[in-house]
Amino acid sequence: MRQLQGFRVQLSLSWLAKLVVPVAAAGVAIAVPAEAASTASPASGPAQPSPAQQQPAQQQPARQQPARQRPAMISPLLGIAPKTAAQAATASSTCARYATGAGWAGNGYFAGDLVTAAAAGQVVGHGDFVSGQPVKCPAGTVSYDRGLWQLNTAVPGAVSDSCAFNPVCNAKTAYLASGRGTSFAPWSSYDQDVYTPFIDPAQTAVTRLTAGTVTSALLGECLVRAKQAVGGKVVIANCGSGAANQQWSVSGGKLRSGTLCAAISATSAASPGVVLRRCASQKIQQWSVAGRNELRNKADGKCLTDPGSSLTAGTQVKAAKCVNAKNQTWWLP
Repeated sequence: MRQLQGFRVQLSLSWLAKLVVPVAAAGVAIAVPAEAASTASPASGPAQPSPAQQQPAQQQPARQQPARQRPAMISPLLGIAPKTAAQAATASSTCARYATGAGWAGNGYFAGDLVTAAAAGQVVGHGDFVSGQPVKCPAGTVSYDRGLWQLNTAVPGAVSDSCAFNPVCNAKTAYLASGRGTSFAPWSSYDQDVYTPFIDPAQTAVTRLTAGTVTSALLGECLVRAKQAVGGKVVIANCGSGAANQQWSVSGGKLRSGTLCAAISATSAASPGVVLRRCASQKIQQWSVAGRNELRNKADGKCLTDPGSSLTAGTQVKAAKCVNAKNQTWWLP
């Protein structure tokens, strides 16, 4: 809930709190807290952090300034956050699954964006919600927060309840509001360092992931199936849609989509394109992580590449000579 005091609204990444909504896709009931609203519309694109927010978290002077000199911020509250290791493991697993589906990158151990997203989500926020009953805000409040990433009702262009309480829609909206997964400064649980006790179970959950998006080191770029059919091209697209064609499973050294696997189209070409083939025991379908998170093909030793660092949606990825470049760096779920 938000007090009627002219707060600069911010998102609060405490997504396991007092709001309780059943999530059919996860098969569990997720405790979801309240957020602090964002000054930018989550539906309209990435949030624009202030100059103070753009600094690294450990250097943000706003944390040391007197309250009267910085925007008022609603602190997370103690409540029904995970109290046991088993509860934290379940919560972390659920949050990590939706976060990777939206496009947060598994780009660091204990400090990557995906781990941070899953950890910060286990902090309790404000507000109570009972499914099927109207929201009752305390006197003097003007908005409330909804869903896993606490999407506030007061932001310009705020998403509908149907989106806010849908975990996939909520996750992709929050991903865009985070500057395509690059900034957690808008979330108060991150700014106040209250998410850190949950980093360990979050990292464990992320390590165990076997499905989600394959993200590039080029900002906001994901690996996508242009067509779910044999011969369909594997291309790039903007992360954040949560669409099925951005989701991959990873096992046995293969990038799988059902019965289809990503493979190089030829072994003789200098830079063969990557396409879908029926999964089989073929080296052209085998990929290994090497160098600086390169995906190297077993058949020709070349690396999965966005040619020319195009950043153009629909561009077919290729296997090219490994040169330890940013457009050859990929993070698996």
